[in-house]
Amino acid sequence: MARGVGREKVRELLGLAVWEVELAVETGLLRRLPDRTFDPVSVNAAQTDAERFRRMLAAEHRCNVSQAAARLGVSAERFKQIAAGLAPVAVEEIRKYGRTLVVRYYRAADVDALADLAHADAELRAAARAYSRSEAARKAAGTRRLNLERAKTARAEVEAAKPAPDGDPVQVLVWTAALMEAAGIWPGPVKRLRLIADPLVPPLVATLRAARLPRADLEAMLTGLLTRATELIGLLVPPAAAERELGVPIDLMPTDLPRFGDHLFSRLLHELLSAPPLWLLQARADQELRQAAHAETHRAAAEASRRRQAERAVVEAADRAASRLSNATVAELFGLPAEVIRLLRPKSGRWSAQHVEHLLRNRPPWLRTESAARAEADRRRRAADDRPARLAARRLSWRRRWAEVLGVPLEQVSQAIGRPTPRAIEAVRRESPDWARRPSSS
Repeated sequence: MARGVGREKVRELLGLAVWEVELAVETGLLRRLPDRTFDPVSVNAAQTDAERFRRMLAAEHRCNVSQAAARLGVSAERFKQIAAGLAPVAVEEIRKYGRTLVVRYYRAADVDALADLAHADAELRAAARAYSRSEAARKAAGTRRLNLERAKTARAEVEAAKPAPDGDPVQVLVWTAALMEAAGIWPGPVKRLRLIADPLVPPLVATLRAARLPRADLEAMLTGLLTRATELIGLLVPPAAAERELGVPIDLMPTDLPRFGDHLFSRLLHELLSAPPLWLLQARADQELRQAAHAETHRAAAEASRRRQAERAVVEAADRAASRLSNATVAELFGLPAEVIRLLRPKSGRWSAQHVEHLLRNRPPWLRTESAARAEADRRRRAADDRPARLAARRLSWRRRWAEVLGVPLEQVSQAIGRPTPRAIEAVRRESPDWARRPSSS
């Protein structure tokens, strides 16, 4: 049996790299023997027709998506679309950039077989782009024609509707505000118009912009109206002042009343005040009726609130009365004489239901027997009798402490002085009242 050929010898004979030798074995172009050497027959056949062997090995090369796309001259995304039905010869998972990437490999021969499809796809996409450009150009031309027609119509409307400087005051102000908005300039004398909203201004601004007038034309039109508009602005009456004068809100005035936004003209206001029309008289009557109804509603609500508060106070008083227990009732609950229970009442002088419930749940020792209760009553009586003496002794100790701290005689310290806390001592030293001053040694 013939001896096998080693890998380095095969590389020398065929001029292959290591990975090419392994690829040739994997694809069956070379046969490997059990002892890892190579079959001399397959090696001799490859050496005999080296060009054919090279061509077949090149067809078996593995290409990932990027390499395959470069081979066809297309992008990686386009290759994925073209090769959607092509099965990869190998799939490998690689851990990279903190995630797992799936790499698919394709035969070079299979990739080359897609060249015609890739070429046809490129031509089709180029034709689609050319058609899209032609369609876009056609639509753009149509849009330009339509815009020119709209601009022509809008210019005619502007020319026919623009007011003369001595024309209608409302139209002069509306056109001034619209021209300033369209031209993007706000001269100081008429800048106040920017703060007043009028429903006629936005449609006119849209018409001026549709007319596509040059900025110079807009400024010339604005200059022609500027003097008259400045005079008219001085005649505008704010809505609050007009409402005070007329006695009705601006919203209740007729919509056809000449005004700019919610501002009336002073001349019109004087005319309305000197000779009130029927609608103004009716609006005043309606306003007075609404105010009277509102006042009555407010008065009724306040009266109802006071009534509810009074009812709530009565209910709370009844609840408090119901929650108080008599001495006899409490004595019966604890099984003690009523006169003893009377002496053991809380400082409030009343037995509340909550307090009695707490004592029943946690009965203190002095409520368990009559003798203990009487002893507690005697203790409380003695404590009450001794309280003035204890209070006097406490105040005397306070006065002695004050005298010691301030270095003054005891009889000089005020009888009403409180506890000598550090803060109180600091305050007395800072304010230095008469009783806290040391007597002179003269």
